[in-house]
Amino acid sequence: MAKIQRLFKRPNGRWTFRVSVPSELRDVIGKREIWRSLGNVSHKEAKALAGVESVKVDALFAEARGAAPAVSVRSSTLSDGEIAILVQRYLHGLEKTTEPAPFLEQDQQQRLENLWEDAHSISSNGLEDPSIQIVAKRVLADGGYRNHSGVDLFRMSAAVQRALLEHFKREEDRLQARMVGRYDPLFEQVDAKNAPVAPLTVSGAIQLYKDDPERANVAPKTRRAYEFRYRVLEELLGPDKKIAEVTRADIRAARDVLLKLPPNAQKRTPNKTLVQLAEEAHRSGTPPMSPKSATLYVEALSALFNWLVREELVERNPASAIKGPAVDEEPNRRSFTTDELRLLFNSEPFDGKAGKGWYYWLPRLALFSGARFAELLALRVVDIVEEDGVWCLSITPHEARRLKTKSSKRLVPIHPQILEAGFLGHVDEQDEAGLIFPDAEGPKDMVTARNKAMGRELRRIFPDKSLVFHGLRHTFKDAAERARIPRELISRIGGWSLESGNSAMDSYGRDRLLPVLYEELSRVTFGVQI
Repeated sequence: MAKIQRLFKRPNGRWTFRVSVPSELRDVIGKREIWRSLGNVSHKEAKALAGVESVKVDALFAEARGAAPAVSVRSSTLSDGEIAILVQRYLHGLEKTTEPAPFLEQDQQQRLENLWEDAHSISSNGLEDPSIQIVAKRVLADGGYRNHSGVDLFRMSAAVQRALLEHFKREEDRLQARMVGRYDPLFEQVDAKNAPVAPLTVSGAIQLYKDDPERANVAPKTRRAYEFRYRVLEELLGPDKKIAEVTRADIRAARDVLLKLPPNAQKRTPNKTLVQLAEEAHRSGTPPMSPKSATLYVEALSALFNWLVREELVERNPASAIKGPAVDEEPNRRSFTTDELRLLFNSEPFDGKAGKGWYYWLPRLALFSGARFAELLALRVVDIVEEDGVWCLSITPHEARRLKTKSSKRLVPIHPQILEAGFLGHVDEQDEAGLIFPDAEGPKDMVTARNKAMGRELRRIFPDKSLVFHGLRHTFKDAAERARIPRELISRIGGWSLESGNSAMDSYGRDRLLPVLYEELSRVTFGVQI
């Protein structure tokens, strides 16, 4: 009966719920006393309302003490929104299965007395009541949360108490032939007919966007990139925030954090929030991520909301026209001159003095085939094939590499100068089940890591930022055009797509195509010793 001492009747006839905050919790909660006006109701009604308030206060006190059943030492994993939707579904189930009020008055009175006894028991026994915990575990399991933490069980137990007291109060209204009220704001929209519908959160919206079928064939590298971006954006906007309530101010605030955030900050310091990392970097003068990277995050948000609008999940795109920082124009990539090619092949690590590995062969192969960096780096020993008497690079997709376009899948004759330089001998020295360039293996994302390493070495030799590895592809195309190789055959060798479906190579039979390509490719020269 101790809880009833929290119920007081004022001189004006109104009931008040009052409880003193324990002295050790006053600094945490920020109050000395908690009180609620219950209005001008009967004593029975006041007791029921006081029971609801007692549950809330006990939960507040227990949370302030850090109390939780010793079920698990794990921290809370469920959000307030997830707890709310689970317990709202529980109340909906109670309301749906409620039996009609008895016809006889004495049966109604007996049921009322049982109801009041149950309500008093639930509100006074506390969250350690085994029956409450059993129900809470079932509600969690029904929601798919079987590996919940002790904190989650504690929070769900408090929510179940609130749902039961709400149900008992409504049942009292039904038994006394009153209009059924709504007493706890948590359950205002829930009854026997209206099941709770979880609002679409930021987290849920991002998951729907990623699961959309139009993104099913996204390349693994691209998927990893936007998975990471959306994890960052989810944290900045708040995973449980309703997506429909995200404003332009929220988008700008997220962008402003990104503009201060160093690259890979959370990977280096995973125990801090992005906001903390951004503020620390700003105070210490740590350079932020590049403007281009920050812009990609803003564009990812806009793409998300454009999709949500198209799917009629939100009414507007709050990220529309919000820009990232100004991005410097990248210099146009250009072809290498003959002198630049000589300098390249005579500079470390491309000169082969430290060994003829991927640094040695990739620039030479790219120059004489027009192949892309990733196409060459991920070549396997089994990708060097002989067909129709012609040695070729078989550029096909496999687990270590996807191709950029459909036309990228092709057989590329190996240029005679590459053969004379001993390329087939290098291939013969490698494991038959492995890559042609095993010295490039190691990083999780081999192609990305080695592409950056290649870029650093080229920049050490050529300060001109317009000279990049991809420029060798342009250099090959220019040389092929100077050799007057038909445009269709250049496209066939380099994997460029043609708008027209007709091509000159269609006039060649299959058994003659590779010899023709090899003959044409042999006329490509650069005037340098490789």
